[in-house]
Amino acid sequence: MSLLLVWRVVTQSQTTATHAPPFMAQGAFAAIVVTDLDASVNWYESNLGLHLVKRGRSPRLPAETVVLSGHNLFVELIHHDGTPLPRIDKEASVPRLLKAGVIVGQKDFETLAAYLQKRGIETNIFEDKEMGVRSFMIRDNDGNLIQFFT
Repeated sequence: MSLLLVWRVVTQSQTTATHAPPFMAQGAFAAIVVTDLDASVNWYESNLGLHLVKRGRSPRLPAETVVLSGHNLFVELIHHDGTPLPRIDKEASVPRLLKAGVIVGQKDFETLAAYLQKRGIETNIFEDKEMGVRSFMIRDNDGNLIQFFT
């Protein structure tokens, strides 16, 4: 999965999906190239409670895109048409993602970790004493690594 990771502070409140626990990121954005757009939309809606903001064709690339939002988190899913393309703006057209991260409050961190574990998604919470944070990482349906911090 490819990732164009841009951190941004989001000031407006987002509504939550009915089944996912409420959590409020302090602000995050990730753009990810996926292999199956519909399956990825379903994964992010079902597991992180994000909701559809827009879906359409990219004006720059032969690709379909979906933007999902919720909890002060924006995720853009990109599905390229046909064969992989040359890189544009350092964006790979084949699936590849190093890691995306989301910062949440302590209470939301615990609630989200417990919810994901109940859904069969391993969280393995760990503490980074040098950074002074607790964290866990999960993988989405395409194997992308998403790290949550508190």
